[in-house]
Order: sequence, then structure tokens, then C-alpha cells
Amino acid sequence: MRAKQSPRQNDIAAWALSELNVSTPYVLDFKANDSIYLFDGDNVQRISPDSELMDKVREIEIERNLKIYAVTHDNLPVIGETYSFLCISPYQSDWALMVRLSPSKLQAFVYAYVYNVAIPKYSEGGYVALRITGGKLVRFG
Repeated sequence: MRAKQSPRQNDIAAWALSELNVSTPYVLDFKANDSIYLFDGDNVQRISPDSELMDKVREIEIERNLKIYAVTHDNLPVIGETYSFLCISPYQSDWALMVRLSPSKLQAFVYAYVYNVAIPKYSEGGYVALRITGGKLVRFG
């Protein structure tokens, strides 16, 4: 079972998906079923409830009291393999800063917990840069 978040955290997470122009079916599935999608380059898939990745989602939500609404998988130069768990803070005062769109709305800075696969102790929260293309999210920084 996933951590229980406030209804407002869920609403803000759904708003974030819409602001990021994620494809409508993913947003509707999140709203109706609390489903989270993995964005891995051109591949987008619903995270299975009984997968290791969903276990990681649950762990992060519980430990940090966050609401995770999407995950990106990336292999970045220097850093290596990471999963960015896009999330909403439990603090209402943070919500306005969770998603910051560029003027073109084709890029965004989004708050995430970034899990470093090779060296987990280097995992941390912070902003990631996303490119928004065709309803998909691609991390580029």
C-alpha cells in the first residue's frame, strides 16, 4: 500500500501532470486510479503495482511524506543511471514552486527525488530539467 497523502497533495499532483502537458490518458489514469507512469525516453509505461519500481515509489513516499506522480529513467553523462521521482511536497507553501514552466511551455523545472542507481547514498531531492514533447517527459538536466 502507498503512503496516504492529503487530498490536496493528490490534486496538486494532477495539476502538475496537466501543467506538464502529459498525455491526457495518463492524467486521467492518475486521477481515477492513482496510477504512476514511467517515462523512459520514447517508452512510456504504467508502473506495475507489484514491481520493484513501485516498491521504491512507496518507500520514498513513506520516508519523505511526498506524493509521487511520475518517474523518469535516465542515463546521464557523469551521473550515470538515475530515476527521477517527480513529487509534491507535503507543505502547501512549497506547492507553487513544484513545477516551473519555461515561457515556451516546452521545458520545465520540476521538483523530484533523484535516485542514483550506482551509488544510492548520492540520491537527493532537487529540481530536474524536463523537455516536454508529445505528451511525454524527458529529463535533460
